[in-house]
Amino acid sequence: MKTRASRLVLIVLFLTMFNAPGPTITAAQQAAPQAAGTEEQYFLVLLKRPANPPQLSKEAADKLQEEHMANIRKLHAEKKLVIAGPFMDDTALRGIFVLKAETKQQAQEWANSDPAVKAGRLAVEVHGPWMIRPDAIHDASTPQAMEQYTLALMNRGEKWDPASAAYKELLGAHLALIGKLSKEGTMALAGPLRDEGELKGIFIYSVGAEQAAKLVQEDPLVKAGYLKAEMHPWITAKGVLAPGQAMK
Repeated sequence: MKTRASRLVLIVLFLTMFNAPGPTITAAQQAAPQAAGTEEQYFLVLLKRPANPPQLSKEAADKLQEEHMANIRKLHAEKKLVIAGPFMDDTALRGIFVLKAETKQQAQEWANSDPAVKAGRLAVEVHGPWMIRPDAIHDASTPQAMEQYTLALMNRGEKWDPASAAYKELLGAHLALIGKLSKEGTMALAGPLRDEGELKGIFIYSVGAEQAAKLVQEDPLVKAGYLKAEMHPWITAKGVLAPGQAMK
């Protein structure tokens, strides 16, 4: 019951964020630089449950939740937060933010500003830049509704070696498959992460977990052991990405 309740809280949180008053974010605004000499980039933030979060009274927990939601609305209104949504399975991963910032350090500062992070109830990992198409992100068409996707964390596999001739030979087929799935509407968003670490990219499929699992295994780099997928059901506000699955 506690797990189900926490999921409902996350859904309400993100519905509130996308239904908040404030300036909207258009694709044109996302593509335009803020000022001469600056360049906006996208950064993926993984929100995680810490191993030993501090225990709070109900009153303190409710107050912290309100502050957490207010900070999310603020980041969204300031056009810093462009995608957000919770994971729907019961793991240490609670959700993601996608921040549009000039540097990873700036994105880290914004992520750290969350009251729940300051209180130790959430931990964040910032990855990126995440090389994605700005025109794939839109305003929420129906802020009160959510759609479900399957998000794949693409980690380095046992044979990871991007400098090898074999990897480079398979890369073209890998990119071609992403293009094909995107054109078909099966892939809502995908791109590599330009930083060091185990996490090399993120795929967001518009289909259910079973079909997404089959599709990811067709990827040439996954087949060859260069990449390894970790799959999670995930939701976000309807219209932010290409159409996903209706919430059940």
